[in-house]
Amino acid sequence: MAKRGDVPAVSKPQAPVGGSGVVSEQGAPGGSALTLGVLKRQITLIPLVGLIYFSVSGGPYGLENSVGSSGPGMAMLLIIVVPIVFAIPCALMNAELGSAIPIEGGYYYWVKAAMGPFAGFVEGMSSWLTSFLDTALYPVLFVDYLATWFPGVARGQHVAFSTFGGNVSIDLHWVIAIAFMVPLILLNIRGSKLVGDTSAVLTVVILAPFVILTALGVWRMLTVSGVNPLHPTVLGGQSKVSAFNAGLAVVIWNYIGFDSITTAGDEIDRPKRTYPLALAISVPLIMMSYLLPMLAALASGLHHHDPSQWTDGDFALAGQALGGSWLKVLIIVGAGVANVGLFSSLLLSGSRVPAVLAADRYLPRSLAKTHPKYGTPVTAILVSCAFFAVFCAMDFVTLLDADVVLSLGALILEFAALVVLRKRFPNMARPFRVPGGWFGVTLITALPLAVTVGVVWGTATSEPAALWMGLGGFVLAALLYLPCSWWWKRDHPDAAVEVGEVDFGPGVDPASLLERRRTQDPVPVVVA
Repeated sequence: MAKRGDVPAVSKPQAPVGGSGVVSEQGAPGGSALTLGVLKRQITLIPLVGLIYFSVSGGPYGLENSVGSSGPGMAMLLIIVVPIVFAIPCALMNAELGSAIPIEGGYYYWVKAAMGPFAGFVEGMSSWLTSFLDTALYPVLFVDYLATWFPGVARGQHVAFSTFGGNVSIDLHWVIAIAFMVPLILLNIRGSKLVGDTSAVLTVVILAPFVILTALGVWRMLTVSGVNPLHPTVLGGQSKVSAFNAGLAVVIWNYIGFDSITTAGDEIDRPKRTYPLALAISVPLIMMSYLLPMLAALASGLHHHDPSQWTDGDFALAGQALGGSWLKVLIIVGAGVANVGLFSSLLLSGSRVPAVLAADRYLPRSLAKTHPKYGTPVTAILVSCAFFAVFCAMDFVTLLDADVVLSLGALILEFAALVVLRKRFPNMARPFRVPGGWFGVTLITALPLAVTVGVVWGTATSEPAALWMGLGGFVLAALLYLPCSWWWKRDHPDAAVEVGEVDFGPGVDPASLLERRRTQDPVPVVVA
């Protein structure tokens, strides 16, 4: 698509044969545009469900901390309440915007279209910064579970360098975390279809041991008298309010990520139908994969006399209590598989963000280049993983809490985009529409906003360093806009994107919103 003004017209390049190209370079250096390639839409429904499942969940691993923080009854209440006030609103927002603007870059373009280049940049950059914290968690978790069999690889063993009181450590644990990433980097370079197909298979693999755990736990509740998995409601010395706040961030973390795969919007087959349908399948699947295994694990009697002892890895011990050592082994193996799927799916979605920012010239052009055979953003994948390697040296709890704060900041911008686009473009083609008119939009926006306030408040009291790290990341994203604009953007036009699936309503040119120049008037161009 030709750029407006004095920029030479460029033609759309085709994606590499058999690949899933994301960004291609077009034209001579200087004022010419970079162009987002016409991608092969190859992620079908079942692989998309797998990618969403791993972008959000990857199984109930990590929920054990909610019991240790809040008590059994409160943890179960959080697992039920958080989907209603957070996960379902997020899924509805993503279904509307993801089906209406199904292009590569996803939420970056939603916010950019609604509120302009600066807001889009903050959304994209803060999301990329979030991936440094979030995606780095899974190599760390993988090695943590490996340490249950091989204690010598545990964090703090065989240390080469350590600082900040051990919160940053270069040791054998870190080396194995880096080795974990290498084959998954190669998998991602091969393309989104392979990652999606792999995710669908891994979803079945990790759910299988939890189906067995659930069956055994329910059988114990039915056949053994006196089993009450919801007792006590809270830990000793806690009020119900303090218990709710203590476990909220952990449970929220397990429901964040419904927007992740939208960054691969050009790679989803029939996105206007497939994406909302995949969300409709994924949300209840994730809810049940949390609720039922946790109920069964609590029914095992593990840590019954002191629920505060519940921590990461206790699903495996609950499996041993209910079924024996063989079930413990299956759950531990499943944990390793889950971290493979989580890292791989989040690397896929996260690597598209720096690629589109680079295509718009806010980052070095090299990040926009694609693999000559597979068409994937190979430089963005490798650079992202270099940052992940740095954060793999950090303490897990600090990473998790900072990740939640930063993720929620970016999410609020997406809800703001939902509201603004409803207001500015009421006739926009929306294959899926949040039901209930303005009441429905207001409700699903207010609930996650209230949750965000609660998480920030709780993090400020329990983990202030993580709060400042998360808020600092969001402020850093905003502060980077001017230097990135001056150093790389300058007067370069935005990338040309494929807008064939986007319709903002009669008389509105989609390119005027999605392909602006930095100095362009933000008022949408009306087609004569």
